[in-house]
Amino acid sequence: MIQITNLTFSYNSREDRLIFTINHNNYHERIDFFVTRKMIIDLLHGFDNILINLCDNGKLFKQLYKEQEPLKPETKKEDKTEQKWEKPISDSELNLTKAKEPILLDALSYTTQNNNLITFKFISNGVPYAVSTMNCELFQKTLSSLMRVIPFVAWGISRNILD
Repeated sequence: MIQITNLTFSYNSREDRLIFTINHNNYHERIDFFVTRKMIIDLLHGFDNILINLCDNGKLFKQLYKEQEPLKPETKKEDKTEQKWEKPISDSELNLTKAKEPILLDALSYTTQNNNLITFKFISNGVPYAVSTMNCELFQKTLSSLMRVIPFVAWGISRNILD
């Protein structure tokens, strides 16, 4: 099981799924999880319980969520400039641009500890692939980042789901 050192979120419009990218800067420990609309809705209900019961009713999350702007959909720009390489690229640099086959996230389990630490396990086909432990502040910051990429209207989800 991989220890998560960073977690980023994106939306793939072609697949109509969110992608949770774990350890994006380390090819050997990188995992891309596809996350379905149903899974996101289920996760949001669970995250709501965490915010209410462990994180002061999500006070920091609500502040961060209200202050940020949602990401704009990408538009294709036609760039007709030719790419020129001025120096050779090493294999290690190329590894960062390679994408492994995404894994479908089936479950995200969590446990809590007395000191308000939350440990999440990212699971696919019953196998835990990655684990992360966060305090309430980091959880709320991470959740606010996730909320920026969810295509609410396209997915029929209310923007106020966690209000």
